[in-house]
Amino acid sequence: MKKGGSLSYLTKEGFHNVWMNRLMSVASIAVLMACLVMMGSAFMIIVNVQNVMNQIEQQNVIMVYMDDDATQADVAALQKDILSVDNVLSCEHEDKEKAFQEQLDELGSKADYFEGVENPLPETFKVTVKDMEKFDETASALSGLQKVNSIRDNKEIAQILIKTRSSVTYISVGIIAVLLVISLFIIANTVRITMYSRRLEINIMKSVGATNWFIRWPFFVEGMTLGAISGVVSFGIVWGVYKLLNGTLQSMFSVINSGFKIVPFTSYALYILAAFLVIGIVSGGLGSLVSIQKYLKERGGIVYEEEE
Repeated sequence: MKKGGSLSYLTKEGFHNVWMNRLMSVASIAVLMACLVMMGSAFMIIVNVQNVMNQIEQQNVIMVYMDDDATQADVAALQKDILSVDNVLSCEHEDKEKAFQEQLDELGSKADYFEGVENPLPETFKVTVKDMEKFDETASALSGLQKVNSIRDNKEIAQILIKTRSSVTYISVGIIAVLLVISLFIIANTVRITMYSRRLEINIMKSVGATNWFIRWPFFVEGMTLGAISGVVSFGIVWGVYKLLNGTLQSMFSVINSGFKIVPFTSYALYILAAFLVIGIVSGGLGSLVSIQKYLKERGGIVYEEEE
């Protein structure tokens, strides 16, 4: 049989083995699915936590107060200067007359006590920064601008947000890495059990002179097929569970930020599906190759010179 024909035959055998050994196939798929579902769930939770952090950061603004003698021309000039400062995302002017009137409206009937009182409020700018890591230097640059009397910043909150974001990032990477290692370990051992359950089949192939390549390829195809199936099914499960828990997650994160909106699964669907397929196919294929290689070595029947 020609090598091309052999490859086609062995590939078909790999697909056929998935069904013929369906009990072990289901076990392998279930194990990898469990790991992938945990990884996908952890990833979507991490995405939403990062989204909450981004929204909180955008609300952590620097208030810039102008000198009392500032004119409208000074206001326009300062707004232009603020927007030119590096790391400034937006600059919103709060007119002092409008702000004073809003304060009087909130006081209701008690506002009569302030009749004839000159407006004590300064012209104010609400400045939002882009990068929280540069918060201190941005605040320093704003305080040095012309006609700026003082600034008010939430430096302590900014530092907490920076530390929290770093912690979330490290924990996220750690969780995904641990789950990936666990999935590879479990798959390798599950495939190893499959090898043992099919030891008679392997021994027969060796006894009739089958090469390592001839023995390994069907298992390799079988492992990749099981990995691909696990990836697709896991993707569907994560999507379904995420939609099912959408309201719960919305309520949970709304406690932290009332304006929070849950991240749509469709925003990351293609990335998750691609990641699941890659992880499933690679772990399934490599797990099969490693397991069959170890099995052949342990049985002392490995052939080091492959036939062409």
